[in-house]
Amino acid sequence: MRMKGGRSNAMGVMPVETPGKRPDTKARGAARGSSPKKTVKPVLEKAETPPISESAKEFLDLFYPVHYKIGIGIEDALRGGRLTRHQVAILWLIRSEGEGGCRITRKEIERSITRWFEIRNSAISKSLRAMARMPLGLLEILEHPTSGRERQVVLTARGAREIERMVDEGRRFIQTMVDHLAATEAKQGVHFLGRVSAIIDLIQPNPAAAASSPKGKRRPKPSLQ
Repeated sequence: MRMKGGRSNAMGVMPVETPGKRPDTKARGAARGSSPKKTVKPVLEKAETPPISESAKEFLDLFYPVHYKIGIGIEDALRGGRLTRHQVAILWLIRSEGEGGCRITRKEIERSITRWFEIRNSAISKSLRAMARMPLGLLEILEHPTSGRERQVVLTARGAREIERMVDEGRRFIQTMVDHLAATEAKQGVHFLGRVSAIIDLIQPNPAAAASSPKGKRRPKPSLQ
């Protein structure tokens, strides 16, 4: 006897398999109690931390407060009562890292300033616009000659004179400390700070300098002599 949707046999009605549909092998595997293989990650041993020397401890206790005493004093001298800390840093960056000490890309400013300060890109733009407008008029923001998306920041004549003022005031502030040092102490201080700066550049390279290097070429490591 035939019934609709199945075939009759001695055991009763058997369902008809749908053509093209394969049985669910995953369900069968789960029913059999199989489970996916687990990957065992190797346990990495922690590297031993080198001991901290007494010199390092003393240096931190001395340098941290001195950093603020000297740093804030120098910044106040450079600001001249009318520039912000960020604006002083931008002018100093142009002087020290800019092409001919008078022009730099907007991207280079962003890379360095965000490394020195907790500042957003919008705040950098605000500072640059204020420096370009009167009464300051220290900068011009121009289109980059080879990149439509990039901008060049160029010193004006007023900006160049402002940097000269900054450098002069900063040196006068430093001189007030050097006056209380022996000549050998002053030279040793300059040598020490130069060494520390080179070491910092070695262990914490400036991303701006690395990004500006040609591809496939590495800048030489700073000398520690």
